[in-house]
Amino acid sequence: MEQFTVVQSIWIQASLERAWQAVTEGEQLTEWYSPGSPWDVLELAPGAEVYFHHVPNEYHAGTEVVTLRAIIEAVEPQQRFAVRWEFSVPDYEMITTFLTTAEGDGTRVTITETGYETQEQAKPTEEGYTMSLDNLKAYLEGHELPY
Repeated sequence: MEQFTVVQSIWIQASLERAWQAVTEGEQLTEWYSPGSPWDVLELAPGAEVYFHHVPNEYHAGTEVVTLRAIIEAVEPQQRFAVRWEFSVPDYEMITTFLTTAEGDGTRVTITETGYETQEQAKPTEEGYTMSLDNLKAYLEGHELPY
């Protein structure tokens, strides 16, 4: 079965170290990823648990907080951070990867997410990651978040 992958990338005027911290520390993910939706990164190590508490807002419909659990798949310091989300559907695997790469006098941050069955299913995530990365850029460059 073919799977679709969402890939979104942005260049940010920030050091590689600063960008890496922003994509791996729960407090910082809470600030920009989906502002107001807390992250708990219990330990930055493969096999450790991560929790994302998705709070309803103007971009995320619903009336209740949805808590998602993930297991860290990979940690390559200042390069790659990947988590595998745990869902109750058997044989359904979704992996979100944050890549950080020094580029010029800044850092390129790329988010990929695998596991979509159709392009249509992936579209809302593609749009969401565009907004999240715009937020990350503003956060790291010291500007007001757009979303």
